[in-house]
This record gives sequence, structure tokens and C-alpha cells, in this order.
Amino acid sequence: MTDHDRGVPDAAEPGTTRPDRTGWVERLACTPGEDEETRRRKIQFTIASILVAPAGLAWSALYFAYGERAVAAIPLAYAVLTLLDLLVLIRLRRYELFRRFQQLLILVLPFALQLALGGFVGSSLGIVWAFIAVLMALLFGGAREAVWWFLAYLSAIVVAAWLEPHLGIDNRLPTGLVLALFVLNIGAVSTIAFVVLRSFVTDRRRLRELEVAYLNQEVMLRQSEKLATLGTLAAGVAHELNNPAAATRRAAEQLRDAFARLEAAQLRLSTVPHTSTGQELLRSLERQARECAVRPGGLDVLARSDREAAVEQWLDERGIAEPWQLAPSLVGQGLDPSALTRLATALPGEALPAALAWAAGVFAVHALLHEIGQGSARVAEVVGALKSYSYVGQATVQTVDLHGGLDNTLVILRNKLRAGVTVRRDYGADVPPVPAYGSELNQVWTNLLDNAADAMDGKGEITIRTRRHEGWAVVEIEDNGPGIPEEIQPRIFDPFFTTKAPGKGTGLGLSTSHAIVTQKHHGELRVASRPGCTRFTVKLPIEPPPEVVSTVAGLEE
Repeated sequence: MTDHDRGVPDAAEPGTTRPDRTGWVERLACTPGEDEETRRRKIQFTIASILVAPAGLAWSALYFAYGERAVAAIPLAYAVLTLLDLLVLIRLRRYELFRRFQQLLILVLPFALQLALGGFVGSSLGIVWAFIAVLMALLFGGAREAVWWFLAYLSAIVVAAWLEPHLGIDNRLPTGLVLALFVLNIGAVSTIAFVVLRSFVTDRRRLRELEVAYLNQEVMLRQSEKLATLGTLAAGVAHELNNPAAATRRAAEQLRDAFARLEAAQLRLSTVPHTSTGQELLRSLERQARECAVRPGGLDVLARSDREAAVEQWLDERGIAEPWQLAPSLVGQGLDPSALTRLATALPGEALPAALAWAAGVFAVHALLHEIGQGSARVAEVVGALKSYSYVGQATVQTVDLHGGLDNTLVILRNKLRAGVTVRRDYGADVPPVPAYGSELNQVWTNLLDNAADAMDGKGEITIRTRRHEGWAVVEIEDNGPGIPEEIQPRIFDPFFTTKAPGKGTGLGLSTSHAIVTQKHHGELRVASRPGCTRFTVKLPIEPPPEVVSTVAGLEE
């Protein structure tokens, strides 16, 4: 929460100080939650109004000294009314009422002097001071309001010009003083207008420079955030690839020895005569070994260990060599002591040891081949998911399958979601593909899923739902973590705002996701959170927005 949100005025920027002499003016004119520029403008207007009051008193004294007592009442009235307006501001704290009344005084006072002193010449062109009301409206009120004040100023000029022939210069002001007032009025008003407009232009130029610097910094930080995300994803993908690749390599190395043992057992078995029953039994053993290598039995670890011990004892009692090496393979293809006893009846003498060694070798070879196939398939799955995730070699804007993008993202993040995180998918069958920037949309899913895993500290359940609602495709990503505090929920999409520990987040992930969904896809990204349920809802238009249609048309051309 910023200081504005708490109702506390901003602290001064580093390297700057806010003069104490304007503190009471700020408390008088400003309200909590306003930006720095608005507060500064209000302070400037209030101080200028206060300073004009003594000027009105001096002007009144000048006219009074030269015998124009009735005319002297006009600037005196301005000074008095300004002080009363300040008292009303102090009492009611209604700055807009104060500002508009001050502008009205500045517009009416020169017009009144115009009439009282005898027109344009007699008043020394004092009506030009009314233009300050237009400047104030432009700077402090807004463009639309300034138009009406400018029209009022022009109306006053027209009325003064119409009344000019009917006015007589009967004031007692010396000719030299009238000329001096001409110069003073024109020079002062022009100077004020120049200073105000120059200040306005300078502020705008400085603001643009700050915006450019801010945007450059934000772009750099966004690039850093993307690189950090890319590094995290690369590490996860490398881990995902390393396991099946290592398993495939290990199985390939073991397959060499397994083939050698199988060839030796095959040669030994070929030297032993077999009956037709024995040959049929051997073919049955081969089929069983091939099937069990692909679909292992349902024995748990303890039951399998007990069976291997029983088979090893059975083999040892009959003098079969290397029973500890044969037992695991024989048990793996579903053989137990009773099955081995039936096998020994059909294969008497030397045929039994040769057949068992051959059966164990067949099972080992098929098991390793299956392991190599599984590992290579896993590598292909990760690589395919990574290619689909990044949309390599595909158009920037295209029709995207949301379910496929979500599944690919889950594959990429599997390493992070594996330990203690359960992912439940509830995909709606009526959700159509949507026109989108595929790779950037996957970045949104990555940010939301990664944040959900972090929020649950690696333990919990993530639910992904999709549905169609009117003209929208809706994706909901929900977790059962501790939730987001209600007071900070309105700010979680702000740039650089993060709830993570220092060094663990830049606060750009959700900001980037929000920009991708709302600006690039003309969709909506909302959050609803309470303890035990945090749900991010993404709504994407099913029909492509005009910008996307034009982009797609340009790509097709």
C-alpha cells in the first residue's frame, strides 16, 4: 500500500526538500491521496491568491492617494473578498469553491475598473488582468472549463468595447501615471502569462523525460524478469530432460550386457534337446516375458522381496548357478516356486537351467528396451511441449488451443509442481480455440501457476478450470494456499509490487500478465482470494478484436 492509499502525504523525493513554509498551505488546500503535481498546483494557486490580496490593498491605496476613492473600493473589495474566501476554505475545506470564486474575482475586478476609470484608455487597459482568470482555469481547472472562462473573458472585452463610446475619462490620475499603468498592466500580465506557460511547458517536458526514463527502466526490468523466468524454466526443463536421458543411457549400457547373457543362454539352450511340449512352453515363456516387461506385476516391494527370496532358495536347492541373478527376472515375469516346479516337470535335466537362464535373459532385454522407449518418449514429450510452449516457427497471432497451452505449461513446470502439489484439471468441452499471441499467453499461465506453487510452499492442490461464458473463453487457476490479504489485493497487478521475500520477485510477473491479457488480448484478469482459496480468472474474447484481425490479415498477406 502506498502512502497515498494510507492517506499520508508523500515524502519528499531523495535529494529534495519540501519547504516548511508551504506546509500549512498544503494542509489547507490539499486532500490525502492526491498526486504530487495536483498538490503542487493547488499550493501554487492558493499562494498566488494570498499574495494578490496585499497587491489589491496597494492598488487601492494608490487610487485613494490620487483622489479616486470610489475606484479605490474595487481593489480593496477584492482584497477583502479574497480573505473571506480563504476563511471559507479554512472552514469548509472546499478547494474547488475557493478556486472558482477567486477566478471570478480576477475576471470581474478588471472589468469593473474598466468602467469606473473610463474605458480602455482611462483604465490603462486594466481589463487585460482578467486574462489571468483564463490562465488559472486552464492550469488548475481543465481544458473544457478554460473554454468557458475564455468565452467569458471575450464577452467582457466585447461589452467594454460597446460601452467605450458612452464612457468619459473623468478620473484625476495624472497622464504620466496613466501611461505608467499602461506599461505596468501590459508588461505584468504578459510576464505572468509567460512565466506560467513556461513553467507549464517545463513541467510537461520534465514529466515526459521522467516517463521515458521510467519506461526504459521498466522495459529493462521486464526483460530481466523474462530472463529470470527463462532461466527458471530452462533449469526445470534441463532437470526434466536429465532424468529420462540418464535412464535411457543407463538402460542402453545395461542392454549390452543383457544381450551378451541372452546370446550365451540361447547357445546353451540350443544344445539341449526339447520335446514339442518343451518348445511350446519356451514360446509361452517368451510371450510372458515380453508382456510382463511392458506391464509389471502388481506386487508391492515387500511381497516382491519375499517372492524373490523364495525363488532364489528354490533355484539354490536344485543347484542352478547364480540364483541371485536369475531370481529378480523370473519373479518379474510372474514366476513363483510353484510355477517353477511345473516348469521343471516339463523340462527335465539340463534343459531346466538353460531354459531359466534364457527366460531371465529375454525378460531383462525386453525390460531394458521398454525402459529405453519410455525414456526417449519422455524426452520427446518435454521437447515437444517446450516447442509448443514457445510457438517456435509459428505465426505470432494464431488460433490457440487453451487446453493444449495449459498442458504444455504443466509439462514445463512439472519439476516444480511434482513435490507435494496436486494438479486437477476440469476442462470444459465447449471451449473453442481463441485468437491469441500463443507464447505470451503461455507466459500468463506460467506466472499464475508458478505463483500458486510458491503461495502453497510446494504443498497443496491447484485446480484449473475452463468454460465458455457468452462470448468469452474463461480460464480459472485456483489454489488452496493461505490467500492474499484483502488490503493488498487491489495492488497485486501494479508494477514492481510483490509479496515475495526480498530477492525472490521483482513484482513484474502479474503486472506483465495483466498487460498481456487486457491490452494485447482485450480480455480481463481478476483475482478473488480468501484463506484456502485464491482464484485468478482470465477471460479472453472468442471473436478476435479488430487489432488482432488486422495483424492476422497482415501476416497472411
